[in-house]
Amino acid sequence: MQTRLASAADNSALLALTAACPMEGDLVVCNDRQPDFFALHRLEGNRWVVGVAEDTVAGVVGCVSLAERAVHVRGAPARSFYVSDLKVRPDFRGRGVAGGLFRLIQRLASEAGPDVPALVTVLAGNVAMERRITTPGGLPPLTRIATLRLHAIPLLWRRPIPRGDGLTIRPGEARDLEEMADCWRRVAPQRQFAPVLDADALAQWIANAPGLSPESYWLARDRDGRLAGFVALWDRSACAQLRVLRYGWRAALLRVGLEALGRSLGATPLPPAGAPLRHLSALHVCVPASRPEVLHSLLIRAYAAVRGLGYVFFTIGLDRRDPLSIALRGLLAVPTDIHAYVATPAGPYVGPPLDDRPLHYETALV
Repeated sequence: MQTRLASAADNSALLALTAACPMEGDLVVCNDRQPDFFALHRLEGNRWVVGVAEDTVAGVVGCVSLAERAVHVRGAPARSFYVSDLKVRPDFRGRGVAGGLFRLIQRLASEAGPDVPALVTVLAGNVAMERRITTPGGLPPLTRIATLRLHAIPLLWRRPIPRGDGLTIRPGEARDLEEMADCWRRVAPQRQFAPVLDADALAQWIANAPGLSPESYWLARDRDGRLAGFVALWDRSACAQLRVLRYGWRAALLRVGLEALGRSLGATPLPPAGAPLRHLSALHVCVPASRPEVLHSLLIRAYAAVRGLGYVFFTIGLDRRDPLSIALRGLLAVPTDIHAYVATPAGPYVGPPLDDRPLHYETALV
């Protein structure tokens, strides 16, 4: 077994690997990355790599990615790494593939700086990964700093638009980017690992993301016209989409019930097995922690705009401790927890605590 950096020539093999590693549960889904496995990684910025593990007979049997980011750490701009997309073909698990992949990216990260914090996320309940974290020699020592909660908000019935909250909410325009960047500069330092973005970087991010535009963002303004916050809802299906592989009996019963409910309410039903599970992903959540009512109004207005367009739900990821989480009350959000850890290329993270502020994490890029 050898590890190396991936190239564009590995695209087909990496797509096949992704299809072979579905997310198991009552609803079995695959994060389909057709037609370009690397499309999401290109949104990480200019400095990213994908490592692969290759068997002499079976070909590519595992992968992992490493991206370098400029983020806010304890309120100040800093370099960081993000480790993601760890996949090992089921028939090669338990054979040292994941360990070899982590050693590869650990060597690469060490070249940039031995003490740079690296963020790693693990889906709660992933027993195999949790065992690796606690087993000597399994993975580099990791320190848990947060638990993220990915909320799936079903687009069922019409919801009343809040009145009398003093907010004016409308879709964004290109002319708003400077003001959005100013708002981001005020809010992002209050969150761990929120990316450093100015107007040019935000504009470039939007231009590089298929299906995203300034109009994908919803902006909230106070009575005095000041921008109070914003969030985008992104259809990322050109980069990745959830595809239903099969329904367990519980999920099948839920699908029948939701289909009947959908007919009466005009909601989009769950798709048949083999079809994409159409949804939207919240992106660049920029609202002060002290103003959850702003996020609630943004989500309700966006909900009203996208309901009936063929989407089953939209997702938003927030730190479980985040004061903004109360904005989701009453939205029937279905939660999935994701544990967040930090390490460094040299080993355990030994710097100042990183759990004193809510973690910012773009679940849309997973």
